[in-house]
Amino acid sequence: MKSVKSLLLFLFAIPFIFGCEEKHDQAGLDKFSQSQLVVWNRHLSEIIIKDIFSPPVASRIYSYPNIAAYEALAPAYPAYESLSDQFNGLSEIPQPDTTKEMYLPVSSIIAFSTVGKKLILDELKMEEYEVEYLARIKEIGIKEEVLNNSIAYGRQVGEHILAWAKQDGYVETRALTRHVISKKPDTWQPTAPDYMPAVEPHWNKIRPFVMDSAAHFKPRMATAFDSTTTSDFYKEAMEVYDIVKHIDEEKLLIARFWDDNPNISYTKGHVTYFQQKLTPPGHWVSITSSAIRKNKLSMMEAAETYVMVTTALADGFISCWDAKYAYNSIRPDTYIERYIDQDWDPILQTPPFPEFPSGHSVISAAAATVLTQKFGDNYAFADSTQLAIGLPVRKFNSFNEAAYEVGESRIYGGIHFRPACDLGAEQGKAVGNLVVSKLRTRKPEQTAKL
Repeated sequence: MKSVKSLLLFLFAIPFIFGCEEKHDQAGLDKFSQSQLVVWNRHLSEIIIKDIFSPPVASRIYSYPNIAAYEALAPAYPAYESLSDQFNGLSEIPQPDTTKEMYLPVSSIIAFSTVGKKLILDELKMEEYEVEYLARIKEIGIKEEVLNNSIAYGRQVGEHILAWAKQDGYVETRALTRHVISKKPDTWQPTAPDYMPAVEPHWNKIRPFVMDSAAHFKPRMATAFDSTTTSDFYKEAMEVYDIVKHIDEEKLLIARFWDDNPNISYTKGHVTYFQQKLTPPGHWVSITSSAIRKNKLSMMEAAETYVMVTTALADGFISCWDAKYAYNSIRPDTYIERYIDQDWDPILQTPPFPEFPSGHSVISAAAATVLTQKFGDNYAFADSTQLAIGLPVRKFNSFNEAAYEVGESRIYGGIHFRPACDLGAEQGKAVGNLVVSKLRTRKPEQTAKL
């Protein structure tokens, strides 16, 4: 009787024992993780919009978290290698402890979050996203020890990237003097409606990611300033003037689609209010995310793609801003009102920094060059980025076609002369090609097989 009772107790205990075993759903975790870098770049964009960062600063904010995510994930993929010896100033990345079981996709997201929250203003929002993410991971099923080890490694990589970021000169530029307005007739002047001071005049002091210096790809001089009606410069101004004066619906839509001004002001009576939108780098991160989703890239391929694109965007801004303040060129708004028609207004609000070269043209060409290398020259896609602000989807036959339209949009909007867009695109292509040639994500023996 005693032996029967003992047997029954053991049988009743079996479901209890197995019921206490930790759930670890590898397939579920892998499926969930595949899309997470797209999700987290969207989270980052939402915060950047609300925090109202300028385009150059936004490019910096996109780059470091994506590098951290890449580096934390790469050890799980033998074909990929660290970029520590390829980025300027980045020392060797801490490697995971092979004696501890980890799930590196979690480490990757934690590294992204760890870095991202220190570069933005709304840290609490990023922490909320992280809490939600970890709750979902636990719901799917992961061993507690594996989760804790993975989080710890992600934090370690994130802190390493943050230490590197702190040395790029950004903090020091916060204390530097404002841009001094020149009285020379060919120079940039603050423009309506807000007459804001020049944005980030010392951005060329930020350490580049792969370029040798901020002046690595300084564009050649644009058309020489001239106010006489027979000059080439005057003719370029007249092109902008006539396009804006007789703009059709398609050109107006293109101008607004690529506006990407992060903070537009509107005045009604005595009340001024602002609309926050994506920045130019945010728009290209959105395009990148769409391509990643469409092609169902693995998390590692997504990390690789984001690193390449955001590096091109970041160095594109450093290169462009160096040229902007070196040339300190007058905007169409100022020139046309002064020499052609004092009552003229551009379609778009003129951004508060010098005209040449066009920043959006530079970084769009840089991003398009990288994306073309990844997905091909005839990659047709639909850009739904601006649905959030009520603009329709635009379709393109290639990334380069989209980048070209960006340049045209700045002329249609009345905020750039043509050389700023054409020469800016050349500058951006050079930046993109450098990123493609210099950043080696795949190990040589693996690259040869691909």
